[in-house]
Amino acid sequence: MLPPAYGLRSSGCSFFRWPRSLKFTAPTSSPTRSLVLLKQGLSPCPTSLSRKPQTYTRYLSTTPKRNLQYTRFPDQHPHTGRSHDQAARIIVFIGIAGAVYYVAHLEQVPETGRWRFMDISPKYESKLAQAAYAQLLAEFRGKILPADHPITRHVRRVITGILDANNLGTLHSSEPHRQPSAEGDFWGEDPYGAARPQTVNATPESGGKEWNLLVVNDPKVVNAMAMFGNIVVFTGILPICKDEQGLAAVLGHEMGHVVARHAQERYSSTKILIFVDFLLQSFLDLGLTSLISTLLLDLPNSRKQELEADTIGMRLIARACYDPRSALEMHMRLAEYERTHGGTSIEFLRTHPGPTRRIRHLEDTVPEADAMRAGNPRCAVEQGAMDQFMDISRLSNKLDREVVRR
Repeated sequence: MLPPAYGLRSSGCSFFRWPRSLKFTAPTSSPTRSLVLLKQGLSPCPTSLSRKPQTYTRYLSTTPKRNLQYTRFPDQHPHTGRSHDQAARIIVFIGIAGAVYYVAHLEQVPETGRWRFMDISPKYESKLAQAAYAQLLAEFRGKILPADHPITRHVRRVITGILDANNLGTLHSSEPHRQPSAEGDFWGEDPYGAARPQTVNATPESGGKEWNLLVVNDPKVVNAMAMFGNIVVFTGILPICKDEQGLAAVLGHEMGHVVARHAQERYSSTKILIFVDFLLQSFLDLGLTSLISTLLLDLPNSRKQELEADTIGMRLIARACYDPRSALEMHMRLAEYERTHGGTSIEFLRTHPGPTRRIRHLEDTVPEADAMRAGNPRCAVEQGAMDQFMDISRLSNKLDREVVRR
């Protein structure tokens, strides 16, 4: 049995100090080094003990044990920040390019001087006019009054007077082929099939445009509209018009939309709305981008176009010798109709201005329209003839009452 060691040093290999009287030689790969150690009273570690023993260390921790999680598709793109920056640069570039395109296609409305975005060529505009007319014919088939119907003749007379007085072109004349129909006085098939619009190269302001008229027999629709030179009048609007003066006010407004090319402007603005929706979804992603663009861009622009059509319409009917104040009276009747039939009073949600604002705007345009009417010599002649007719009519009524009394 070996005597106990009285000295211990641990630094990778342990050396034991033995008594000088006891010599122990351990196997070593260096005899010289062993001899030196023996002379100093030191014994080298055996070869088997000279290797560093393998140890297992366990660390104590108070953190809970982590559960292993299986990931089927590990992250393939560790540099997400760099990709986000690149996407942002692309969106900014698209925004700048869109702004340049928008500015390059700005123009002024000749009648009012308002700036607007317009990127439709005249050739494409002609195709839109033909497609719109075909769609109207298909939509109102079976309800269109014939050209020789008294209502149609009355509406045509008012439109022709406005077109001639303002050098806006001519109303297309045709003799559609009458076909038997269960509705009696109405056309069973396409009443204006021979009157499909030809290629239109002229703008409404140049006086070379050919217009089309469709009178739709629908008493429930209180409306009239005009787009791309196609005028549609529903019979439901006639009681609101009351007389020829009121009808001229309605038609002047609708024709003002065509003169200002509002349909083309709305078609162009659709691209802007799509572009704005894209930018809002890219930066905000609120899920309400369509509603925001509608409330802040689409509806305000629509109300602005309606007021502009009122201004142009007042000028059109004044040049045609109609009384501009008839437009005020007609809109008062229309406002009363909307009030009794549950029309919304919140202008922010309307495509048209509120009745109060619209009537106030018309009142502001009356002096200009009166000056235009007074400066037209033809209006003075017509007004004189009208006054004579009214005097004769009143005198005739007075005589009739006296005869009845006798």
